[in-house]
Amino acid sequence: MDKYIRANIVFSKFSRENRELKRYLPIRPSEMGALNIIIRHEGNVTPLAIAECLGVSKPMIAAHLQALEEKGYIYKETSADDKRSFYVRPTEAGRELAKEFETKQREYMKKVEEHLGDGEFDELVRLLEAVHRILHDMREDPESAGLS
Repeated sequence: MDKYIRANIVFSKFSRENRELKRYLPIRPSEMGALNIIIRHEGNVTPLAIAECLGVSKPMIAAHLQALEEKGYIYKETSADDKRSFYVRPTEAGRELAKEFETKQREYMKKVEEHLGDGEFDELVRLLEAVHRILHDMREDPESAGLS
């Protein structure tokens, strides 16, 4: 089999398995990403800061925040300085969900590390970070990557 086709199949399988590990969540994985940023962010967090952190559009974050608010995981607090702006805060339910998610993810990653061993696990993480940077750069500048 062609190595590039094989690589694409492996990436696809990895992505699918990673999504399947998150099936227990009562929210979408992308919403969980936004909730994690809200919880881990020091001080006031705005929708724009969340969008920038995740590398997605502000309208996408607005939809995520609406869903999270409707489900009781966050609330919005109007800025005292600019009444048109607001900050996003987690509710206790949001904090509990994030803690449960972190615990599960840690368990999954520890299992992977147990099977691979410390060195291979660290190398896997390093390689995935490198692949992510490459794919991100290609998406940001498709012309220079020969994709346009």
